[in-house]
Amino acid sequence: MMKHSDFSVHSASCQHCHEPSSIERLVQSAKDSCTAQGVRFTPLREQVYRLILQAVVPIGAYDLMAKLQQISDKNIAPPTVYRSLDFLLEQGFIHQLNSTKAFFACYQPDGKHTATFLMCQQCGDVQEFNSQILAETLADVATQSQFLVKSSVIELAGICQKCQNL
Repeated sequence: MMKHSDFSVHSASCQHCHEPSSIERLVQSAKDSCTAQGVRFTPLREQVYRLILQAVVPIGAYDLMAKLQQISDKNIAPPTVYRSLDFLLEQGFIHQLNSTKAFFACYQPDGKHTATFLMCQQCGDVQEFNSQILAETLADVATQSQFLVKSSVIELAGICQKCQNL
């Protein structure tokens, strides 16, 4: 039986996560991480990351492109946005939901982890669920099967506690 201490949950709609100080802290952390790895955190990558951090629910690439067009005097082409998204995914700063192809910030960008999401079908909130026990179990299954995992995303659709109580 899992105890609450065996897992943690982070919600995309968490109010304090969208405060300017939290966003600035995450952007600075991303910049520092990129500097340490010797990769460029370009102004466009930063803009895309900021927009994702500001989004209350996962946001699609074309919605991001529309928001970028509003704040830029340049024409933003889809491949440009997708390259930035690919970079942010590769660095672990964001996640992409397989079911909706929408993006949202990773609330644990400091390391690799099994991405597990609880997605509310009513309000659109997504909670990132982290469980060391689940990660270890999946790693054991892959090892026993001699399977090299390239990515791991688990999505559970349902109704969040807030919507259940409405």
